[in-house]
Amino acid sequence: MYMNRLIVAAGLCAWACAAQSVDPAKGLVLANSHVRFEFQPGGMGLAGMTDLAGGMNHLAPAGGPRLLWEISLGRGAQIRTFDNNYKPCNYAALEKTAVGGQRAVMEWNDLRYHLEDRVVSVRVTVDLPRDSGVAEWRIFVENQSDYWGLASVTFPVAAGFPRTGEYDIARPVFASGGHLLKAWSERVRGRHPSGGWPMQFAALSRGRNSVYFASMDSEGRAKDFLIEPGARLAMIHYPENIGVPGSDWPDHYPVAFGVYQGGWLEAARRYRPWALRQKWASAGPVSQRTGMPDLIKNTAIWVQDGWVWNEANGSPQEMNAPFREAQDRMGVPMALHWYNWHHMPFDNLYPHFLPPKPGFSERVKELTARGLLIMPYINGSSADYNIPDFDKFEPHAIQDEAGGLRQHFYSDSAGRLLSMCPTQEFWQDHISRLIDDLTRLGVNGVYVDQISAMEHELCFNKAHGHPVGGGRYWVDGNRALLRKIRNEAHRNGRNVVITSEGADEVFLDLLDANLTWAQPTDWEIPMMQVVYSGYTIFFGSPCDYTKSERFFNFAQGQALIDGRQNGWMSFGLFKPEHRRKAEYLRECGRQRVAGARYLTFGRLLGPVEPAKPVPTFSEDGFGWNRPHRGTVPAAEARLWQSEDGRLGIFFANYVDETVAFPYRIDPARFGLNRRVIEGAETLAPRQIKLVEVTE
Repeated sequence: MYMNRLIVAAGLCAWACAAQSVDPAKGLVLANSHVRFEFQPGGMGLAGMTDLAGGMNHLAPAGGPRLLWEISLGRGAQIRTFDNNYKPCNYAALEKTAVGGQRAVMEWNDLRYHLEDRVVSVRVTVDLPRDSGVAEWRIFVENQSDYWGLASVTFPVAAGFPRTGEYDIARPVFASGGHLLKAWSERVRGRHPSGGWPMQFAALSRGRNSVYFASMDSEGRAKDFLIEPGARLAMIHYPENIGVPGSDWPDHYPVAFGVYQGGWLEAARRYRPWALRQKWASAGPVSQRTGMPDLIKNTAIWVQDGWVWNEANGSPQEMNAPFREAQDRMGVPMALHWYNWHHMPFDNLYPHFLPPKPGFSERVKELTARGLLIMPYINGSSADYNIPDFDKFEPHAIQDEAGGLRQHFYSDSAGRLLSMCPTQEFWQDHISRLIDDLTRLGVNGVYVDQISAMEHELCFNKAHGHPVGGGRYWVDGNRALLRKIRNEAHRNGRNVVITSEGADEVFLDLLDANLTWAQPTDWEIPMMQVVYSGYTIFFGSPCDYTKSERFFNFAQGQALIDGRQNGWMSFGLFKPEHRRKAEYLRECGRQRVAGARYLTFGRLLGPVEPAKPVPTFSEDGFGWNRPHRGTVPAAEARLWQSEDGRLGIFFANYVDETVAFPYRIDPARFGLNRRVIEGAETLAPRQIKLVEVTE
């Protein structure tokens, strides 16, 4: 069996690497000059994780056995869970690795479980490099049951971490750069891959004493990140063939887990080199992505609206008048994300979007002739149970464990939308034909909703030809769908922009841009831009433009200096009563065009902290699904690097007052070998500016 082969391989490695046998009854310590991991006697639960630079043990004291892993076996609706304390560890060793590091090995072999002898074996390895406090953690689970299948593998588990309300949690989020949840005490959970957890890492910081937690999964298998302050930190892995007798977890990828000095920025900088080696970055930098149309690279301002704009009815030309006027007024390349162009109500009768409303192709022809990017909405993941031919679609829908369809509630006016399985050629071909039909109507962009937003929903339809439950099929299926979409977008000389909702990293190479439509918040950090700037494009900075000017300016100015294409609000923004806000948006667009070498093609190195505090302001309405009153700086700055190595600092003043912004930048924090950068800017009211750094 698989585990037996692993044990043989482990024995050969132990011989080659001079393993030092350890008595599991005495526990185990794995340490270098950065970190000390302590594993509890007997069950080998993680009992200590001490950052030697900061002198902090991140794990709170706790009585009783500590956890390291949990395994759930399943069959039908039955789930049985046991952990590393179910039976004592029966083999442990410390090994020297070839590159000067150390490896801890812990095994629980031939466990009897639920009336079956020698049914489960578990092997854990922890590889600690010589020069880092972050180790690579792996778990192998062999299941020889003739009745039970694996349901989930939870590993690693750090009980007693993080302490409630003592850690700032930096996490990737839906349709945004990231959130910094300060002194957080609430549960955080998210699945990768998904738009809700679009990158596979998090950072937990108490001052400069921080913990890095990341999966290193090149294939996009289903897993959940779980942070329960006061209880535990854990990662839950969903194996292939959940509930199928004898299904295993053969260690598909390691988890990077350990300590470092720094904050969320250092974590993002750690993640970037690994991320850029993955297939979803294989298309290369934006400057080298020949399949990415210049139209999207050059876009500066977006509008999002429905069929009728600012009550302009009449002929197609009369209905287009608000866009012509906005284009003339803004004076920069613009794009439209077009909703409700189709014959049926929104969120109903998917995927039957055609025919369009009368006059659609005439309107498209005029607008594209003016150099505008015209991108109608379609949905690439959902079908409506109410469509008359649903019997053709039902066999290709995602099924849950009991054979039910995964319906979703979006609004009372929506149809009964449910998720289609992306592995199914029937669905892939239907959506790709829709792309072809739309391009024949003259559009130069298509927004394919939900593909980059939905989470990997576990599918148990045995007729689909993929492993049931977890695995990589969801990502592989959606990538196959996107490749077919791109083939249609570029067929016969076409050069059509393809985008989706959110920014799930596993699809970045197959999309031309990613919609970031979350509302402004004081929790925002440019976590995703630090990782992927220069390799993809993010667009959208929506906000309620009926609120205060400084609220609007914060949303637009911060999005600009973080590297997002601005806009994604309705044509109502261009009415006379919002003149000053439209002017600030126009300035953002102009700055993006002028600073494209940085904001489009360059790399965001990180925020520039003022050397002295700048004024702040407070507003209600920050956040999206959790609106709250927040406080933000009156001005901010970001450090960018162009492809040729030049440095530029983008400043944005959000208020109608002059703001002094002194700064001192230590280039070493950003991995640069150059002198300290010092300066002071006096930002005029509502000013946005670029300061290029010279030696």
